[in-house]
Amino acid sequence: MHYLKLRRSRIILGAFLLFSLLIIALPGIDLTISRLFFHGGAFSLDPWQRLMHVGLNYFLWISLTTVVAIYLHNRLLKRSLCSIDGKRVLYLLFVLIVGAGLIVNAGLKDNFGRARPRDVAEFGGTKLFTPAYVVSGECRTNCSFSSGDAAGGFFALALALALTRRRAIFIAAAAVGVLVSLARIASGAHFFSDTVVSFFIMLILADVSYFYMVLTAADRAEVGVVGNVLKPATAEAGPE
Repeated sequence: MHYLKLRRSRIILGAFLLFSLLIIALPGIDLTISRLFFHGGAFSLDPWQRLMHVGLNYFLWISLTTVVAIYLHNRLLKRSLCSIDGKRVLYLLFVLIVGAGLIVNAGLKDNFGRARPRDVAEFGGTKLFTPAYVVSGECRTNCSFSSGDAAGGFFALALALALTRRRAIFIAAAAVGVLVSLARIASGAHFFSDTVVSFFIMLILADVSYFYMVLTAADRAEVGVVGNVLKPATAEAGPE
C-alpha cells in the first residue's frame, strides 16, 4: 500500500492544507495570539520559558544517546528492547536532520526572512509584520518562519513511533512539542503559525518515513502507520 492511499495520511495532509489556507486568509491570528503574551511593553521571559529553550538541546542529545545505547545493547546481547534496530536509529536521525535541520532551519528559516514577534512594530520593534508563507527581507538569518525549536520539540513524535506502540506515549510526545512551542510564542520568539507549520512538517515526515523506513513490505500491505501501530497505554509494546 502507498502512503497516500491511507485514510490517515489524507487527514493529516488535509489538516495541514486547511490550516495553511486559514493562516493565509487571516494573518492577524498570529498578532492576536502573540498579543496575549505582550504585557507592559514587552514579552516576558519566565524561568520555565528559558528552561524549555535551553533544555531542548539536552532533550535531543539525551534522546539520541539513549536510542543508540539501546541499539548497541540489543545488537551485542541479541535482545529486542523497544524493538530498536539499525533501521530505527537511521529513521530517527533522518527525521531530525531532514525535518528540523534541512527543511525548517536551512530551508524555511534562512529563506523566508520573517521577523520575530518581538522585532515587529506592533510589539515595539522596528520590523514589518509579515504573514506566514510570504517571503520577506525583514530578517536575514535565524528568522521566525518556521520554528526550529518547535521542530526539535515535535521530534518527540518520531521517538514515540520508534520506541513504543503505546498511544499514551505518542500523546505525551506531542505535549513536549506543544510546551516548547508555547514557550517560544510566550517569549516573543515565534508566531503561532511558525510553531504549527513545524508541527505538521515533523509529523508528516515522521509518519511517512516510519511507513517506508521502518515497516516491512508486509506491514505496509496490511496496516497504516499509527492507526494499528499505536495501542492503548495498557497494551504491551512489542516488535512489529
